[in-house]
Amino acid sequence: MVDRWWQKLARKLWVRTGSSPSAKSSRQTQASFSNVEMVFDLTREPKQNLGLPADAIPGLSVLKELIRGLRYRTIDSLVGLELELTSIQKASDEICSLIRMHGIEPVGGVRDLSAGAFLKYGLLDCEYFDVVTDFIPEPQRAKFLKDMGFLPDKADVNDELFPDAGIGFLEEMVDEIRQGKLLFKIMLDSSGTYRGAQGAALDKCMSIDPNRYFPCKFVVRDACITNCSLIWLLKHFYL
Repeated sequence: MVDRWWQKLARKLWVRTGSSPSAKSSRQTQASFSNVEMVFDLTREPKQNLGLPADAIPGLSVLKELIRGLRYRTIDSLVGLELELTSIQKASDEICSLIRMHGIEPVGGVRDLSAGAFLKYGLLDCEYFDVVTDFIPEPQRAKFLKDMGFLPDKADVNDELFPDAGIGFLEEMVDEIRQGKLLFKIMLDSSGTYRGAQGAALDKCMSIDPNRYFPCKFVVRDACITNCSLIWLLKHFYL
């Protein structure tokens, strides 16, 4: 089969150069092309994957770029740490003071979902943007995305509800990763007298001033450095 391939190549060269496709020249041609490197572009995706319907957004190239670009590192020194916060308004600043003590310096803004999340679930959820730190977030493999819940099994994909099997959401993650910015994420659970609504009338709970439960003690559930703010969406899901 290989010999026939080289013979065809020799005939093509003969047409272009005018040289005779003799057995000798064919052997010479074969030798001269012995170091040819064949490259396969796996980002091209003519077939569906991950259980996608035929007209869905191709997903392999998205997953490859996401895996190549994603960076993540858990800050173990913070996980399980206890601290007391004085008020809901000062919570993000007081948490910021804590993470500075652990070698993380936020130089950007903060996304703070604390008031509503505290009243409903008794937790605090903060993101600090553009952090400066000696911690190096690590590249991750496909197993990490699966453990985080972003790569469902084919049997769990409902094409009627999610015609792209969630690939569109992964594309949003890729868009953020392309910006090349690091952020710090931290989630804390209340260990004080208030632990969230816990089945009480939600509308009544959400109208309460959260500061009535402060000062309040908290325990750090999770903390990380990453370049993707959406990475905890399924790991620590709440509405």
